[in-house]
Amino acid sequence: MLNFLLSCTSSSSASATGGCYDWPVIKQIIIVFGWVIEYLYKFLDLIGIANIGLCIIIFTLLVKCCLLPLTVKQQRFTKLQAIMQPEISAVQAKYKGRTDTYAQQAMQAELKAVYSKYGVSQMGGCLQSFIQMPVLIALYGALRQIPLLLEDMRAPFETIVELINESKFADVLTEIELTLSGTTDNQISTLYTLSTSTWESLISGVTGIDAAAGQTIADNYATISSMNSFLGFDISQSPWSLMMGGGIGIVAVILPIIAGVSQWLSMKLSQTSQSARANDQMAATNRSMALMMPLISVFFCFTLNAGLGIYWATSSLFQVILQIMINRHYRKIDMEEFVQKNLEKAEAKAKKKREKKGQSGSAISQAANTNTKNLSGNAPRSISEIANMNVKESQSKSAPAPGSLAEKAAMVSELGDSAQEGSSAKKKYKK
Repeated sequence: MLNFLLSCTSSSSASATGGCYDWPVIKQIIIVFGWVIEYLYKFLDLIGIANIGLCIIIFTLLVKCCLLPLTVKQQRFTKLQAIMQPEISAVQAKYKGRTDTYAQQAMQAELKAVYSKYGVSQMGGCLQSFIQMPVLIALYGALRQIPLLLEDMRAPFETIVELINESKFADVLTEIELTLSGTTDNQISTLYTLSTSTWESLISGVTGIDAAAGQTIADNYATISSMNSFLGFDISQSPWSLMMGGGIGIVAVILPIIAGVSQWLSMKLSQTSQSARANDQMAATNRSMALMMPLISVFFCFTLNAGLGIYWATSSLFQVILQIMINRHYRKIDMEEFVQKNLEKAEAKAKKKREKKGQSGSAISQAANTNTKNLSGNAPRSISEIANMNVKESQSKSAPAPGSLAEKAAMVSELGDSAQEGSSAKKKYKK
């Protein structure tokens, strides 16, 4: 997700312009988030605690709270999926090694029936993530353009941009390898990412040519630095550069540490006993993700500016607290009752849709109590029975309907048996 966010912009600046930040919906959400950040900062200033770091923390928590219903739904789906996992694994084991089209269709149909039995959709977990993604992209985009959103910070930057764009300072910019191009917003975004040492070189160079201009830049930079100060360090700088600079800036190292540890803890808390007993390939994938994702978070929080690190650490901590609360909630409830309530809820939702279309009947109940394609033709079978019977056994009960999936599955099974018998005959002949 973070890789995608970093590649969204076509510009190297932090202005959140270009790339996915200009996409419809995302661009509008960024504008709304800009208003929220601006008014939130003004409110903090009104009560005497104006601080951009604190503003980012409160803003991140506000967005997370707005997304809370979707997050809870996603966690509910995860819990249900853990309960379904034994039956899902049984269906997958039944068709293991069978790559023909008919077997794959039959497996998908049976898996769909398992999900229907518990009143969830196979795409249930993805839907919540898909809805949240534009909001999270916009949140990240808004935080990248903090100096453009706050008038108190934008004004000093505009003064500095106007001064150093004068032709007499061109040699100074070349000497410190500073290139300012594009709109004023792009130039402000470039200046916002400069290191402390580059700012000092800029002020020194300009002062050598025009003392008054140098003093003006120094005064405005002091205002910007004061606004960017959080726990004694400059949030416009990366924790890595702050750590290399020594002094109190080393405190910024706590941001990537918090982000990495909290993300690892969140992933551990979200694991269930069922997922821990998953097949070897899935278990290995889970272990790799549990290790790699926190390390990736630590790396990016070290290299991005500390303001984004504050967002990342706050978001990760919020997720840990939420996961602990969700786990405590589910430990107290009866899982069978939980599944039944979810099924009833899904049933009511499906019934409402059918009523709109003028349909009747209980599709979910039928999916829960019968097999996928009625392979037996006799008494309905439960999902667990379907998962543990093979196609040949089902065909021995009754003949399938001509042209049905069951008939095709039986043909595949018979071909496999014939091939096996032929192989056995060859071995016997050799003996």
